[in-house]
Amino acid sequence: MNKNISTDGFKYRGIHGSRFETLTDIIFGFSITLLVISSEVPKTYVELQASMYSFFGFIFCALLLFSIWNEHKTFFLRYGLEDKKTILLNFLLVFVLLYYIYPMKYLFSYLGTVLFVKIKRSLGDHSDGLQLAVTNLKQADLEVEQWSDIMLRFGFGLLAIYFIFMLLYMNAKQRKSQLDLNRMEVYKTQTSIQEYLILVSITVLSILFVLMFKKDGFLYSSLIYLLIPIALFIHQRYRKKRL
Repeated sequence: MNKNISTDGFKYRGIHGSRFETLTDIIFGFSITLLVISSEVPKTYVELQASMYSFFGFIFCALLLFSIWNEHKTFFLRYGLEDKKTILLNFLLVFVLLYYIYPMKYLFSYLGTVLFVKIKRSLGDHSDGLQLAVTNLKQADLEVEQWSDIMLRFGFGLLAIYFIFMLLYMNAKQRKSQLDLNRMEVYKTQTSIQEYLILVSITVLSILFVLMFKKDGFLYSSLIYLLIPIALFIHQRYRKKRL
């Protein structure tokens, strides 16, 4: 198997990497580190037990960061671009990522802890660690306006990331002659642009729901994100039929 060609037939033009790609990888690693070191070190066994209830939240955050990193890696493997526009967009991406990490961690940690508590209670757990986790949740109990603010921060961060990736792919398509992209590669590049347009549209819709439906906006906006896998699945099937 040719290591310079992906499994879907896309030629790798950036297989040797570059300095700013390496810098971006370091920042992704640093973002994962921030997820860990931003948590307070437990001082007692009960606090250690309670801290484990945020495990789901950490996993969700790490998976989201990994998906962004993987998409970044795929883009630069495919195109290997180092023009000024790509460098600028890459800088904006890592800047947004560093800003985005704390709102994302707070949201997923809270929701992950709620989920873990419900699961443990359904299993009959009434440990001191669970009680402390519940107490921490009550202390962090948010008003409707605060939930809306968190969803807006989350939405705008996600919107910026998706929009930057869309611009990266649009820039790659504009340079199809320079990159010597074949018909299939141009088609897949256009497919990626459309996928990110879908992601941008759904994120904008979620943000609008927060702004329009004041009290219930944060609930509706979170449910709207469930449209993402459905919309992408339908789009991928449609594009495969046209290939």
